[in-house]
Amino acid sequence: MGTIRETYLDRLSLEFKKMIDLMLSQIDMVWAQFRGKSADDLMDKVKANELEIDCMEVKLRDDIINSIVLQSPKAGDLRRIISYYDTIVDVERTADVLYSISKRMHYMQKDGSVYPLYKDDIMSLFQMADQMIQNAVFAFFHEDKEIARSIIASDENLDQKHRICYKKLFVQQQDTEKYPHLIADLLDLGRIFYGIERIGDGATNIAESVVFLTEGIDIKHSGLKL
Repeated sequence: MGTIRETYLDRLSLEFKKMIDLMLSQIDMVWAQFRGKSADDLMDKVKANELEIDCMEVKLRDDIINSIVLQSPKAGDLRRIISYYDTIVDVERTADVLYSISKRMHYMQKDGSVYPLYKDDIMSLFQMADQMIQNAVFAFFHEDKEIARSIIASDENLDQKHRICYKKLFVQQQDTEKYPHLIADLLDLGRIFYGIERIGDGATNIAESVVFLTEGIDIKHSGLKL
């Protein structure tokens, strides 16, 4: 009879990787929207991924709870399982945010949109968040606490960039005749900026789970991050 690591953790890791791959494909599709691709089925693909990730989250969380109840894992195995549990939630929330961003980008791909004026800001901010989430995933699978802590330390940089980008939306004056959907566009852009900042928060949360996994220290909501 196999150990919990042989019978469960390897399978959990495989299923979690499938969930991660779906989220990363969402990121690629949102990048395509930012760059100007406006195919009608693009948002539908992001939505389909988000729904599949929702189903995977429910199943994986149930599996984890059953594993704890039925197999009573100890020490490192229990810590690993709790780390997976926390990270699965953050991946699902990130997928939700990506779908929300995709919907708003779909609305803005129209004549007279103000989006081109803020495209560079959005892509720059999204690049930062994308790098954080990619690094967080790498750190989780490789149990790299140094990368994890560097992600946590970089979160303030993303927050600062977000504040600058958001402020520009309401400081710069735009011609309402040239941009007939100006108010709606600015509101959508504000939500997009906020969503990107939340992706960075998700990456930070995953990084905190890596620290818990590798060091056994819970640094969420504490002054111990650095």
